[in-house]
Amino acid sequence: MVTHSKWFWPAALLTAWLADFFFWSKVPGISFPIWIGVALLVGFLLSWRAGKRPLLWTVLLAVLTFFFSWVFAFRINAMTNFVSGLMVAGGLVLITATFLNGHWTTFRMVDYLTEGVKVIWAGFSRPFLSFSTPASPDVEGQVPQKSFWKRFAPVLRGLLITLPVVAIFAALFASADPVFNEGLRRLFNIERLPEYILRLVLILLLGFWLVGMYLHAIAPASESERPDPAKAWMKPFLGWTESGILLGALNLLFIVFVILQIRYLFGGSANINETGFTYADYARRGFNELVWVAGLSLMLFLLLSTITKLEKRSHQVGFTALVVLLMANVLVILASSLARLFLYESAYGFTQLRTVTHIFIFWLGGLVLAAAVLELLRQRGRFALVVLVAAIGFCMTLAIINVDGFVVRKNVNRAMVGEKLDVSYLNTLTDDAVPAMMTYYKDPAYSGVHEALGVTLACRAAELQKAPALPWQSYHFGKAKADQLLAENSDLLSQVKLLKDANGYSFAEVNGEAVYCDNSNFMD
Repeated sequence: MVTHSKWFWPAALLTAWLADFFFWSKVPGISFPIWIGVALLVGFLLSWRAGKRPLLWTVLLAVLTFFFSWVFAFRINAMTNFVSGLMVAGGLVLITATFLNGHWTTFRMVDYLTEGVKVIWAGFSRPFLSFSTPASPDVEGQVPQKSFWKRFAPVLRGLLITLPVVAIFAALFASADPVFNEGLRRLFNIERLPEYILRLVLILLLGFWLVGMYLHAIAPASESERPDPAKAWMKPFLGWTESGILLGALNLLFIVFVILQIRYLFGGSANINETGFTYADYARRGFNELVWVAGLSLMLFLLLSTITKLEKRSHQVGFTALVVLLMANVLVILASSLARLFLYESAYGFTQLRTVTHIFIFWLGGLVLAAAVLELLRQRGRFALVVLVAAIGFCMTLAIINVDGFVVRKNVNRAMVGEKLDVSYLNTLTDDAVPAMMTYYKDPAYSGVHEALGVTLACRAAELQKAPALPWQSYHFGKAKADQLLAENSDLLSQVKLLKDANGYSFAEVNGEAVYCDNSNFMD
């Protein structure tokens, strides 16, 4: 039994109310890491009050989760925020699942899935169980104290009885006196009453779910055993012969494909042109499929290593040899994918999606290499932890690299060697790109792109003047930095002439072409 359990409900409801205060009708900004920090702090305080101590691995996980929450206050790029949000959600689930034991370091893939389901279910089921939990003394020998719910229930019943009665009398008074009616209207803002009711319901639902999460983390229903990474979670049933045939056939197919790739993709443009394809056509064809080949190969390795019976040493050696060969082929295929991406970028330039894919391929390649090493070391059970580390590394790379700034730098440098700078695409980038744009715009060494960068910066400066003021909860460090740079250089940017078309859309002419400020429909 958890002592001081009476604190769970008020702490969870307060945290839920803060979520409403921070996020309702507001753009997420600095409020997101603040709320995540509060939610984590509440959990640690409740565990301290309950006399429970989290392990160091839990603290490390909380630090990583808190770090990724701050990405929302520094980056605007949608993909960066999306993957960071996934890391925050995953981190909270893992903290809840392993708060007192730190078992996430030894989880297998199936453990991550099952523990995640348990956490989600606990969020909905544990609060109901807390209502019926019998009271127990905090100190042995003392008279049991009433549970928080039993003490709160009369108050709730009283409110449910009182509110409709008071509402009836208030309505009668409002009808009898117009002054009282106006005062009542101003006090309670009756026009927004449906919104207030909806917000109250959402606060109660979130608070309810948070109670379940905190109870599952601090007072788990049962003690969980530490998973053994070396132990298969199911009994192997597939024979070595069947797995060997499958792996051998795949290796043969991959080797044939790799030989063709060496002949055409790594052999120069002349070899590709012999097939009737241009560099851009060849780069565009099959890129996604090759990335899928790598991902499916890893899943196949995980599946076969789980279900294959390796009863003899010769079976184990043969399986390892075929898996390592398969991973080597996958690495070459990933190199082929990367080469295709390089070709595509050399023809059309860098975009957000291509940059994210670039980073993803490197981390996926690292994961493939790690799978081969784990197989050689007979440590297949550690593959799940390696996947988690690779996911953290990928998301952290996106957060640190500033995808939009990277796109600007690459495309500007392409333009300086004679390639076309796509100003329309630059206009679709978020304000994460403004610092890099401003640096090149003010650098005399990049006079070749001065006009193009001036247009997109002038468009942003014009939009800044029309932007409404945001509440402090929406404060964003990246946005604030971009706005500051645009404001400081407003005189310089005012020299760029923006025109209006017949429909009132702003545009400017760059090298005789009309470039519109609004390019929201641009396809990546």
